[in-house]
Amino acid sequence: MIQKGSIVRPIAGKDQDRFFVVIQTEGEWAYLSDGRKRTLSHLKKKKHRHLEVTGQELDLSAVTTNKQLRKALTSLGFCRIVR
Repeated sequence: MIQKGSIVRPIAGKDQDRFFVVIQTEGEWAYLSDGRKRTLSHLKKKKHRHLEVTGQELDLSAVTTNKQLRKALTSLGFCRIVR
C-alpha cells in the first residue's frame, strides 16, 4: 500500500534507479521527492501502479528541507543504484 512517507522506486523510466519518498497521494497519483533532482518544491507525479514499494517508511514530520530528506534516505541505506 502506497501512503504518505513510503519509500518507493519507479518500475521503469529514466528514474528507475532512484529511490523517492511519497510526499502526498491523491487518488491513483503519488507525488514523489528525493531531495536532489526532485525537490520538495518540484515533486514528481506518478501513478501508483508504476511504483515498487520498498516496505519502509519515513516520518515526514521530521523532514522539512531537501537536505534533511536526502540525509534521511541515505541513513536508511537508500541511495542511487550505480550500474
